[in-house]
Amino acid sequence: MTLRERARLGRTNDVKEERQSWGVRLVEGLFRDSTYALRALRRSPGFTAAVALSLSLGIGANTAIFTLMDAALWRMLPVREPESLLVVGRQEGTEFQPGFHYEEYRFLRENSDVVDVAGYSDAIFNVTIDGNAEPAIEGQLVSGSYFNLLGVNPVVGRAIALEDDRVPSGHPVAMISHGYWRRRFARNPDVIGRTIRIFDTSFTVIGVTPPGFFGAEIGKSPKVFVPLMMQPVVMPSFENFLANPVIFRMWVQTIARVKPGVGRRQALDLLNSRLTHDGELLALERNYGYNPTAQNLTFIPATGVSELRRQFSRPLFILMVVVALVLLIACANTANLLLARAASRQPEFSIRLALGARRGRLVCQLLVESMILAVLGGVGGVLMAGWATQLLVAYISVGRTPIVLDLSPNPKILLFTLAVSVSTAVVFGLAPSLRASRIRLARSLRSLGGATDGLERLGPQRTLAAVQISLSLILMVGAGLFVRSLLKLSGEDHGVSRDQVLIARVEPQGSDQRRIPGTTVRLDRIYRRIMQNVAAIPGVRSASMAQGSPTAPTGHWGYSRLGVLTPSGEELTVPLLKVYPHYFETVGVQLVAGRDFSTQDLSENASAVCIVNETFVQKVFPEENPIGKPCVVTRRQESRISEPFSIVGVVRDSRYTNPQGNTQPVIYMTFLQTPTGRGQMVLHVRADGGVGALLPTIRKEVARADPSTPMIEAHTLDEEMDAALVQQRLVALLITLFGGLALLLACVGIYGLLVFSVTQRTGEIGIRVALGAQRRSVEWLVMREALTLVGIGLAIGLPAALIMARLVSSQIAGLLFGLEATDPLTITVATMLLVIVAALASYLPARRASSIEPITALRSQ
Repeated sequence: MTLRERARLGRTNDVKEERQSWGVRLVEGLFRDSTYALRALRRSPGFTAAVALSLSLGIGANTAIFTLMDAALWRMLPVREPESLLVVGRQEGTEFQPGFHYEEYRFLRENSDVVDVAGYSDAIFNVTIDGNAEPAIEGQLVSGSYFNLLGVNPVVGRAIALEDDRVPSGHPVAMISHGYWRRRFARNPDVIGRTIRIFDTSFTVIGVTPPGFFGAEIGKSPKVFVPLMMQPVVMPSFENFLANPVIFRMWVQTIARVKPGVGRRQALDLLNSRLTHDGELLALERNYGYNPTAQNLTFIPATGVSELRRQFSRPLFILMVVVALVLLIACANTANLLLARAASRQPEFSIRLALGARRGRLVCQLLVESMILAVLGGVGGVLMAGWATQLLVAYISVGRTPIVLDLSPNPKILLFTLAVSVSTAVVFGLAPSLRASRIRLARSLRSLGGATDGLERLGPQRTLAAVQISLSLILMVGAGLFVRSLLKLSGEDHGVSRDQVLIARVEPQGSDQRRIPGTTVRLDRIYRRIMQNVAAIPGVRSASMAQGSPTAPTGHWGYSRLGVLTPSGEELTVPLLKVYPHYFETVGVQLVAGRDFSTQDLSENASAVCIVNETFVQKVFPEENPIGKPCVVTRRQESRISEPFSIVGVVRDSRYTNPQGNTQPVIYMTFLQTPTGRGQMVLHVRADGGVGALLPTIRKEVARADPSTPMIEAHTLDEEMDAALVQQRLVALLITLFGGLALLLACVGIYGLLVFSVTQRTGEIGIRVALGAQRRSVEWLVMREALTLVGIGLAIGLPAALIMARLVSSQIAGLLFGLEATDPLTITVATMLLVIVAALASYLPARRASSIEPITALRSQ
């Protein structure tokens, strides 16, 4: 009688007792299966270690990438009610543009009946503590409402408040981050009230942020916070954005919370309507050339704006697909091992079935073994992931500021690892379990004396091996494409010799105010003294100045763009780079025609001259000698140039001006002849030996030339280019590692399959040898089986690899440089490597088969 029938007859106590008994039996059965599985796995330590390591690598790679994606893309900000925090910006077409000039921020702040807002702006600070200069650190200017809006309370002292942010340059107070407090002040609570110097102004430390707080953007970690009103003091090379509040439109990043009772759409409509009717603000913007009618304020969640997310979101998703393929290969390899193990245990299974065991119990026991292996792989994967994520963040943390992420495990990561482990247990364990339980009992019992079914039992294993090969080929082709692309981008063929070249930003006071009369001449005089002093240092081969560097090609001190008229009357927009003499010699760009700039070209009254690159010549003066040709520059707000420039030199193309893409036409001009609004420059120094040893002397000579000039962010050109190519480096490195791992797993799978095949075919091979078969023919018999599997895997993997490469290169611009996704050399090398390694993996089993003695084989039957 079933439980339902008993319940219908009112025998509820029997039903309860039966259910309780069933639950007890289930627990007891799982306990017995687990105990038996642990004993069985302990008896096979080599098998257990191989499977656990294989799964640890697959699960660990997936967990590491998922942890990085969670920390960089999905994790909420460590602030009060992060889900209600918004970023305010403009919607320009399909692009969201954060950042406002100070007058726009003031407008939003004064509309406090609709939203509560706070502003911040990133900066690099030169800090001095107890007379000792610190390395340039990441800082942030924040409004008085910043910490209150975020709900962040200091662990020591107090937060920057509204009264600290009312008077321009009036309240030199600072908060420091918990990490900076721990590293620089050993968590001494007496830090409150101490004085630190930022540039040339003393600031009083008033508070320490809580641990884990990194500001309002993922991936950043400011060390020092100062009031927004201190901008003229802590940004000495910039214009006074408070006195000229419309001059820099993207200065203040703004976050907000909508007032209770006000909807987001209602708040946006009110703000846009009020902004459109603010006549004083609109008139001020017209004076600076802005289009005041193009106001379209919008909100996005505060977790949505981050340079880290913009740069790495697509590469991380690609890597997630890659590690999923690695996990599939690991599962296929493990399933092959389990199939071979199950085949060797057929006598045991046959006897158990003959004694009355149910097939379901047999499947359950084998699945429990698979689950234990998956748990071992999951534990090992978590340990590997914790180590790997730290290395990944250190690897991508290059450039102007380090990347700081919270990589501590959380329930989401642990649930992901658990889900992956359980899924892998089902994927690699179910098929072997079902196959092992489908035993034809009579036939299996007859084979206990040694007869086997030969090759017919290897069908699933062959399929899994072919799948491993095809997936491995996909990863190897991808790795080859990305590595070759990275080599083309970072190699010497781009025209820049990066060895022994130092790059350092120099920002004299007022260098962001070139339009003030006399400023340009003063800056030029400072820059010439710096170059003269640095060039005289023993060991320095040459020194020069340029406008930008690869890590910030379009920043506030990066490239301008000019309109150039071609002889046909067409206007061509090209990047402009301000340089001084000896720049090309310093960075290693070859001059192919004409001459370099000379000291005579640097005076204000000198003839207007310029140097162009080869691409410029091809576009503007094709098949002509450009030396002496006029280069007509159209009027631009940032150039104010009207007279034609005479081309005096041509240099080789260099992707130094665009390291991630195709070479553009570039025009080089001297500092005084390009009176743009911004005058910060980058010092380039080429030394005979290592530049690291010369850095203190270079800093001293810069200070001697002008004590008000800070030298910020000194790096080698090699480090700068690496930072510009970090996206390509990350993808190339990881896909190469995962491709190598996949190849190793595939070869182990082929090796294991052939070893099992040779064992199964011992009798057949012995008979062949007894009938006169040569050892080479026996070796070829076994290797042919492996090469057949490789052929099947290649037939499946090649089209898939091409589709995958095309998809990835189309999704991330610049990820493949100078290569097509169908690059024949890469595909050929990957294919040949796979064939060679598979042949080597099959050689040892083939040698073993050829050494079988006929008498030994016959005894095994």
